[in-house]
Amino acid sequence: MSNSTNQTSIRSPRVVFIDVLRAFAILMMLQGHFVDTMLAPEYRDPNNAIYSVWFFMRGLTAPIFFFSTGLVFVYLLLKDGRPLGQNVRVKKGVRRGFFLIGLGYLLKFTFPALLVGKVYPSFFVVDVLHCIGIAILLLVGSYAVQQKLRIPIWALLTSLAFFIFFINPEAERADWSGLPTLLANYFTMARGSVFTPVPWVGYTMFGGLLGFILHKRPSLAFTHWMPLVVAIIGVLLTLYSHAMLTALIDLTTGGTYRTLLYGNYLFWRLGHVFIAVSVFMWVLQFFRYIPVLITKIGSETLTIYSVHYVILYGTWLGIGLSQLLYRSLNPWQSFIGAVLFVSAFIFLIYKIEIVRAWLDKNLQTPLYNRWRFVRVKLARAYFKWVNTKQPRVRFSFIKYFF
Repeated sequence: MSNSTNQTSIRSPRVVFIDVLRAFAILMMLQGHFVDTMLAPEYRDPNNAIYSVWFFMRGLTAPIFFFSTGLVFVYLLLKDGRPLGQNVRVKKGVRRGFFLIGLGYLLKFTFPALLVGKVYPSFFVVDVLHCIGIAILLLVGSYAVQQKLRIPIWALLTSLAFFIFFINPEAERADWSGLPTLLANYFTMARGSVFTPVPWVGYTMFGGLLGFILHKRPSLAFTHWMPLVVAIIGVLLTLYSHAMLTALIDLTTGGTYRTLLYGNYLFWRLGHVFIAVSVFMWVLQFFRYIPVLITKIGSETLTIYSVHYVILYGTWLGIGLSQLLYRSLNPWQSFIGAVLFVSAFIFLIYKIEIVRAWLDKNLQTPLYNRWRFVRVKLARAYFKWVNTKQPRVRFSFIKYFF
């Protein structure tokens, strides 16, 4: 940190451009979701230059999120440096992965419906949080394989990234109707899923590869030639991925590459991500300090996503902005609304410590105390039952739940 608490040094131990990149992505997500939810259908004209630019930028948000997740997680995972069983990032990663999957379902609950015993089909839909959770677990698994089999982590991540991209056409064509909806939604979007692990986790693996490179040579982030190399890779993928897939078709007889060629958005978008990363990596070198609010926004993406999901889509209470104004605004109204929506979340992060202190005092602490009371009652009842009714039964693992 600088002498001022309102600025972060560009050369702080945490690679700052990652937080700035994530801040850009989350703010783009906020305005993108708001405008997409509120803009009336008659104004969605692909021939309109402003709408086309907005639509293109909106499509860049998710790939950046997945890519940056892999980048920062692998960078911090390898930075720990300790063996598998002692690496704090491994334990945190496993907990984080399952937490994100659980949170993905929790955000889709509609509590008024639960009171009458109803669960909407949207609860089973797979979204970005589920996929990021699986991506983190896959990164931890890759690290475990590297530690046990001594396979280079960069080789594992590269292989996984290309494998996930290349099997996407087969996953889309496969028949998943025999699976329960809860599982099928992880493989197909036919039942409403917005994202599926294949292909989106592939972006996380590519991000992890860059995280590995920056772990080996952190100083590369502060050079001019590294952003140039990343930008060149991005341009090549954007302009020539079509030719690359055509060459694969000529060399093989597989229909997979032909399907990828006709729907070549994965490598095309990957090129855009590399270009965006290179721009942030290069431009930020000209700033000695970055306002701490920007980096804080980048580090609070989960908070922002969770709150915006409930407010915009009204999942928990069954009423939100989408229920009130769904696709009913003109462009100017959508623009002003998006500015206000984004500004509200910037202010939320600016005051996040105050908000959390209030929540801890008025909600978390009372709820935790009540849970402790219930937990003690349950524990006493259980052990009384074991000692009196079932003296031979001893489930020692139960103590971990109490």
